[in-house]
Amino acid sequence: MPNVKLLLNEKIDKLGEIGEIVSVKPGYARNYLLPNNLATIPTVGEVKRIQKKKALLEKLYQEEKAKAEELAKSISDLTKLVIIGNAGEAGKLFGSITAKDIAERLGKELKVEISKKQILLKRSITDLGEYEIKLKLHNEVTAQIKLIVKQEE
Repeated sequence: MPNVKLLLNEKIDKLGEIGEIVSVKPGYARNYLLPNNLATIPTVGEVKRIQKKKALLEKLYQEEKAKAEELAKSISDLTKLVIIGNAGEAGKLFGSITAKDIAERLGKELKVEISKKQILLKRSITDLGEYEIKLKLHNEVTAQIKLIVKQEE
């Protein structure tokens, strides 16, 4: 059976972007894409509707990017972030500092909402010292901050 051509209403990973006309197997179209309103049959009216939606989404994307760049600037103005931890004599923390802890502390400092998912931390911090922490604020915007973990006095 030949493939079916459909117009995508949403971005679908490994298939295409919004507004693209793609060729898919009939079963995939009939059982998944069409019932979930992820794609439609490409008529002239549908193509125009999707192009307007795409323009609106592009505008929203640019606004989000501008906000993320502004946040990145305010993060770079903040030279360091200090977190106080309780540690033993060897400099090993009792417990650990996670992305959630960093997000909460950064949120208090900058008075802005930062998700723990935006903080790129390979593993939680278990020792005293200085660390370079990367933040992914947007698909195209990242920031970096110096985190200092000090002993509780």
